[in-house]
Amino acid sequence: MHSFIAAMAKRFPAQLAITVGHPTMIGIGPIGGHTFETGLVIASTDPIAADVVGAHLLGFTAGGVHHIWEAARLGLGEFDTDRMKFPPMSLDAAFAAFTRTAYGHSLSLEHA
Repeated sequence: MHSFIAAMAKRFPAQLAITVGHPTMIGIGPIGGHTFETGLVIASTDPIAADVVGAHLLGFTAGGVHHIWEAARLGLGEFDTDRMKFPPMSLDAAFAAFTRTAYGHSLSLEHA
């Protein structure tokens, strides 16, 4: 299925990706998950970059989500968050806001 998603992204390239956390679910869904409003919107003219950011907010590395990795390998979009611009909120600030809303408190972010 992941290869199919990447192939469809190549065959029918999107011009705009918008992901709205309204609501978002974490945990084991759809029955055992925890839903909440994030107040966040991910928008990009690069749908792969948008998926990378969404995966990051959910706690996944982009390499751990096979269709994102494969689409990036096919050259369909940006995979490296260090090469992305995040106006008006940094990726770290978005992650902190997401986790604060999801878990009801602020989590410490430590970078190596």
